[in-house]
Amino acid sequence: MPKPKLPFLQRRVSRHGKVMYYVRLSKRDPLIRIGKDHAYRSDKFMEEYHVAVRGAPITPAPVASRDGKGTINWLINLYKKSRAWCEEISQETRNMRGPFLKRMEEEAGDLPLQVITRAKIEEGISSRSQNQGRHFFDCMRGLFKFALAHELYDRDPTAGITVKKNSGEGHLPWPIDLIEKFERRWPVGSKERLIFDVYLYTGLRRGDAARLGKQHIRNNLVHLLTEKSQGRMPVFVPVHPALAASIAACPSKGLAIIAKADGTNYVKEALGSMFREAVEAAGIPVTKKKTGKKGYTGHGLRKASATIAAESGASEAELNAMFGWSGHEMAQLYTKAADRKRLAARAMAKWTRPSPEDLDDATVAYLQMEKERA
Repeated sequence: MPKPKLPFLQRRVSRHGKVMYYVRLSKRDPLIRIGKDHAYRSDKFMEEYHVAVRGAPITPAPVASRDGKGTINWLINLYKKSRAWCEEISQETRNMRGPFLKRMEEEAGDLPLQVITRAKIEEGISSRSQNQGRHFFDCMRGLFKFALAHELYDRDPTAGITVKKNSGEGHLPWPIDLIEKFERRWPVGSKERLIFDVYLYTGLRRGDAARLGKQHIRNNLVHLLTEKSQGRMPVFVPVHPALAASIAACPSKGLAIIAKADGTNYVKEALGSMFREAVEAAGIPVTKKKTGKKGYTGHGLRKASATIAAESGASEAELNAMFGWSGHEMAQLYTKAADRKRLAARAMAKWTRPSPEDLDDATVAYLQMEKERA
């Protein structure tokens, strides 16, 4: 099969029968003679061609060693065996980043690491949705952070790149009217209500709610190490009477609280699907990925639980203990909002409209001026 014709290249035969090649970028540009002393499509010929077309020769790609050292596959293989991959990030994060690494291995695994430039990272981010682009960037940053830390590579192509986080508010917190609507549709004794009550009264994330078992409840206190923290962050949540009633109404053969028929735990993906179907059956909108329309999720119940706790007077330290947070950032999101509500209520309780007799002449003049300005 003949090779495709090179763009902008013209082949001409002189009156003496000699074949000559020229590059012409447009009708207004002059002809540029190339390959005068070199065979057609030889390395030297192609170098002159690219200089004429691009203004500079193409730099040949670096070649990896024969044993594969220095290739993309080589680095990814080492990364996946490291503590940075196996211990320092959660299984959920590995599941999210794994497909990015697999695609790199399939499409460019034998190429040297030098081909992954900042421009390539930027291209990978831009070619994806905002959320997927951020996950791709986090994956690449983790990979090259590992490479630098272990002196496997001397540069980080993600350096200097910034990716915006989602500007939206994330999962929608459930308002009280929708909480009551779900409860009316799914009474105590149904598995759907049990899932709902576990989310609402413990504030657990989906993975922790799925693995919650009787062994995690002692002296009427839920105590477990969170999945997201790789088992390093404990949560302590007293069992609410409503949750106790819901658990008692759905007895389990085994240790699982939200149990399959054989008493074992659901995987978190199955639990998420069950709850989504229950939300839809209750006539409550769910998130539609194709349209981007947000709905109500199990994580939204976690946010509702945090909001209710903060508005009930819970401190930052108390919220951290219940929801498995560290630092102040997350707890302050809820305590500040709750404090503003309380302060606004106090301010309104003190608000009294003065009578004209209570105002001095300066105040009356100022109010009149403001009225005229408006």
